[in-house]
Amino acid sequence: MVHVLDTRHLDRPGIIASTAVEADDGLVLFDTGPESTFGNVAEQLREAGFAAKDVRHVFLSHIHFDHAGAAWRFAKLGATIYVHPRGAPHLIDPTKLIDSATRIYGDEMEKLWGQFAPIAEQSVTVLHDMDVVRVGPFEVRAIATPGHASHHNVYQWEDNVFGGDVAGVRLGGGPPVPPFVPPELHIESWQESIGKIRALNAKKLYLPHFGPIQGSVSAHLDALDGRVRRWAIWFRDRMRAGHGEQQLISAFAEYVADELREEKATEDEIRDYEYADPSFMAVGAAMRYWQKHHSEDVSRFQSEDGQL
Repeated sequence: MVHVLDTRHLDRPGIIASTAVEADDGLVLFDTGPESTFGNVAEQLREAGFAAKDVRHVFLSHIHFDHAGAAWRFAKLGATIYVHPRGAPHLIDPTKLIDSATRIYGDEMEKLWGQFAPIAEQSVTVLHDMDVVRVGPFEVRAIATPGHASHHNVYQWEDNVFGGDVAGVRLGGGPPVPPFVPPELHIESWQESIGKIRALNAKKLYLPHFGPIQGSVSAHLDALDGRVRRWAIWFRDRMRAGHGEQQLISAFAEYVADELREEKATEDEIRDYEYADPSFMAVGAAMRYWQKHHSEDVSRFQSEDGQL
């Protein structure tokens, strides 16, 4: 049985999910949510007839705090933490991860994400592309899926896939959107990762933002792939036109809201999308992507001081 656990981050429902699957030797958890919501997840586990200590396996899609912040709490209770090889060192020593996030969130760090602690190396298991772990009656396969982050895995068990962020954000009745975040956004890799997920032919796709998708998995992936391409081109064209970061922040927020309205998202859902996937983060991510990977497409439009 699959349980979608709402972390209720900052008391907002339907934004960040952790997905629990029952196995013979306890529970399997896909992503944990931030440490600040550990109590909420533990309470929902109790309501389902379990305790936090019943979680024996935690599979992390990647190590961003909204997905992996509470992993150390489950490790302290005896769970094994599975993660992409590039993510493992930052779980064992989270200093650089914390410093990087603090530059973005500043004094809001504890309120947003809670407390942080290293995970003992013996509690961390690295999973490379196509590695398989047997948990009770089924196997969990890791598939390396960069694009959103270079250290991203999705996980397949039976005819289910836990898609992490590379499979998109989809809230309420809205469409799938790709969470562009710095510093590792890579468009070509993202599209290849969508192709890998499509090839799994999953009947059910679970998202950390938020829960199982309704309808066709293939249609969801097609819509996501189209939006990855469309958003990338939107940024390229405006960078070519000389638009700077502050101008892009306001323009992109408006562009996303208009897209969501066209796809029949409600105004409440549009606000939730902005909360789950802040549009301003896409600006820095997309600018860095184009400047780093395709500078010839935008560099001739830069001024002498390097500003767009």
